[in-house]
Amino acid sequence: MTDPVPLTGRQASRLITVLRHGRDLDLAAAELGIDLRAVWARARTDTRLAIALAGRDPDVQEERGHTLRSDYLRLLALGISPGRAELILGISGTGAWRGSDPAFAAACDAVSATSPSCGASRVIRLTPPRVARFLEELSKPGTTVLAAAAAIGVSSAAIYQRRRRDEEFATAMDDARASAR
Repeated sequence: MTDPVPLTGRQASRLITVLRHGRDLDLAAAELGIDLRAVWARARTDTRLAIALAGRDPDVQEERGHTLRSDYLRLLALGISPGRAELILGISGTGAWRGSDPAFAAACDAVSATSPSCGASRVIRLTPPRVARFLEELSKPGTTVLAAAAAIGVSSAAIYQRRRRDEEFATAMDDARASAR
């Protein structure tokens, strides 16, 4: 049996469009001349296609949250710490998801319990040069605390912890934000 011709981005987009309009997958694939094995192969890495195959519209805003949650669980399953997963995804506040969604909290716990150990990860300290770089990033117009923290490789939680315990740092953050305006 030969491997199917890979699905192009354009073919995937066309398939998503017809699936969004309620077409049956088998009929739509046949009409578009697409081998179903190519659909399955593409769905491994194409989140929009996977969502459409699940019978939902991948272009609605609600799906962004589903996608981030699934990506977060995938990273936990790979043994990445929750803080690093937030940095990788460019998000913060996954604890709020856990607090408002018991099923998601249970999924996080189950995935973490079965994933490989995170191992000894080097703690990234907020050294004076890192603090200076963070404040420089934060002073750029439109830069969020999350983005500035990610630029120096720390979580926004680490920044806010430092802000709470270090009044001088809090003032420097406020000054950086003011200069960005």
